[in-house]
Amino acid sequence: MRILFEWLGGIGLIAALHVLTNLFQFEFLSLFNNTPQMAVFYIPAAIRVFSAMIFGYWAGLGIALGVLLHSLVAPIVPLTTDEIAINMVQQGAGVSLSLLIWTCISDKASCLSNPEIDFERINAFDILQMCFIQAIINSVTAHIYYIWSPSIHLQFDWYYYIVMLVGDLTGAFLIFIFANILFSLLKRTPFFPRKRYNDIINDK
Repeated sequence: MRILFEWLGGIGLIAALHVLTNLFQFEFLSLFNNTPQMAVFYIPAAIRVFSAMIFGYWAGLGIALGVLLHSLVAPIVPLTTDEIAINMVQQGAGVSLSLLIWTCISDKASCLSNPEIDFERINAFDILQMCFIQAIINSVTAHIYYIWSPSIHLQFDWYYYIVMLVGDLTGAFLIFIFANILFSLLKRTPFFPRKRYNDIINDK
């Protein structure tokens, strides 16, 4: 029961972070937004990548819940119930599919049914690889959804496709770099002693 509550809490956390990063994107990073649906630097992509690596396939449920909450709280474009449901599936399933593909090709992950990642061996190239897979999957499925959606009804354009691909890739990978730099700086301060850093790494 305790494990179930922990995973439910994780799903809720992912959903909340997805909503908050979307709100932050459109409130403070609007200069990167080429259209309401596409940005050349998109930070919610980082939530999709790292939630999948930490929580596994369960992250897809968290992202789907986040899509639902964001559609209800602050919709970019008013959507019908069917459009919201399809969008939830598109983004949630895309996260899980990205993790499945990365697990198949990476030697740092094992067990397809419940991926186990060797965090001690993982490096920046592995993160970039996962970010790239996620960017391709999301940009392809999102464009199919945008073309189908009566409320959005986007015509396919290679320019906007590349913008979305680059936005997902840079948003996820640059957030990783910033977080890694911040983590490195924090471990040099009295607030984050070296022993505590080693304990966290060993726990992973």
